[in-house]
This record gives sequence, structure tokens and C-alpha cells, in this order.
Amino acid sequence: MAMMTDTQKHVLLWVAPEFLQSPGIIRILEQVGALDLKSGGGEEVMEAAARSGGFALSGGLVDANHGAGMWIAPGDSQNLRLMIPWAFVRCTVLAETQQSSKIFGLAADLSARPNGNEPGGKD
Repeated sequence: MAMMTDTQKHVLLWVAPEFLQSPGIIRILEQVGALDLKSGGGEEVMEAAARSGGFALSGGLVDANHGAGMWIAPGDSQNLRLMIPWAFVRCTVLAETQQSSKIFGLAADLSARPNGNEPGGKD
């Protein structure tokens, strides 16, 4: 497993919903702040993940070339390493630095448009 460094890349994973079937994984994700089920929304989160075919999980990339899966440091955790088995990884996006914005890509483009209209702001 690669060691984490100051130049660690950020990773965004799309993970299969079956990954959440383990109570241990749910507890780990709750403890690092990647999931918030304390407000009683656990069942809704599970249903939404099943309907959408998965869920997003982000963190620092520890090792992307491990034979068993992808190792990440989820959330803001610098001391915890979590291995996502390849069978659950559906898609990965790597970045040199973490985006500070909560939205990016097409969603950011739409939010920058006046009234959500086409570019140029014609109402």
C-alpha cells in the first residue's frame, strides 16, 4: 500500500449500493463523517443508493493499484484507510487537489446562469 504524502491526490468514487449492506462499513463511514444517519435517515439513504445504483464516496487516494481494491482515506480522516473492493467500485475520478465547492461540473455551470437559463441569461 502506498504511503500518504503531502501531495496526495483526491478521489471521488461511485460505489455500488451493496457496499452499504455491512453494518461495520456503515459505522466506519458515519464515524469519519462520510454518512450522517444519526438524524434517522438511514433507510432513506439506503433506498436512494439502491434506486440510483450506488453512492459517491470521496477522500484522499492512498493506493489505486492494489490488487484487491482501491485504498482511500475517507472524508477528512488522515488516520483511517478504507479499502473499497474492486467489485464495488463503479467509477473513479482523480484530482490533484480537493474541490472546495460542494458542486462542480455541469451543476456549477447551471448555478452560475441567471435563472438557470441558457448561457447569456436570456429570460
